[in-house]
Amino acid sequence: MALAGCLLIGAAPAAVIEDIQSNPACPICGMDRQQYAHSRMLIDYKEGPVGTCSIHCTGADLAVNRHKRVREVFVADHAGRRLIPATSAVWVIGGDRSGVMTQRAKWAFEKKADAESFIRDHGGSLATYDAAMKATFEDMYSDIKMVRERSRRQRPEAARTPAGPDVDDRREHRECKYCGMDREKFGFSRMLIRYDDGTAVPTCSIHCTGIDLALNPHKGVSASLVGDYDTRALIDAEAAFWVLGGDRMGVMSIRGKWAFGDRKAAERFIKEHGGSIVAYDTIMKAAFEDMYEILR
Repeated sequence: MALAGCLLIGAAPAAVIEDIQSNPACPICGMDRQQYAHSRMLIDYKEGPVGTCSIHCTGADLAVNRHKRVREVFVADHAGRRLIPATSAVWVIGGDRSGVMTQRAKWAFEKKADAESFIRDHGGSLATYDAAMKATFEDMYSDIKMVRERSRRQRPEAARTPAGPDVDDRREHRECKYCGMDREKFGFSRMLIRYDDGTAVPTCSIHCTGIDLALNPHKGVSASLVGDYDTRALIDAEAAFWVLGGDRMGVMSIRGKWAFGDRKAAERFIKEHGGSIVAYDTIMKAAFEDMYEILR
């Protein structure tokens, strides 16, 4: 599936005419699409349309449904609220207006003159749909953190309590929730996210973990666990020494992203295979950037 060049262009589906009535709430964040009519979007999958509140949630839905065929993506004209094809819209990135589900705003306009008028009043820069979607994935992890920290302030009792490395989840959770891959086979890259509502989500990799975080931005994370590349024991992902890049192909990703509980082990890996040691926030940001490249 492509985000821009290979969409199946055709007549607008009937759902575009009454998209808010047919899709009143965003399936990702639950927000009222009528309230956010100026930023709402509609993905016309071959299997049926999905309406979202924003390009942020559209990106998340495209990521989890990358196996589906996209016929067209529509977005609201910020000036007139009417849905228009997202690929031919004039986009504005940035400015002094807060975005929807994002810190860096991304607005679409049918007419370039309206976009330029908006920039004169509020700042920002002209962009294409491809550039706006790329910026969305670049921002996605920091935006997820923003929403989650806001929710955490409203629920201070939900503390983060990471489990110890003695936990082994491979028998209980054999398959990745999103791609179905064998988590025993990919024990060196698997992850387990525990939310403060008591649910646990098993994945094969940081790529699929990123998808789950994007789909659940309001849920507080109590533990982020990852398989140690060498020992396969679960360790705290946020405290791990992550290696980004190198000559080993990543799991569900272009660049490798490997976690080590011991810094010396990470340095030995780099001597043999290349890459660099980075923090958890950096590795998550890279996971979302690569997610966009895969979708393209």
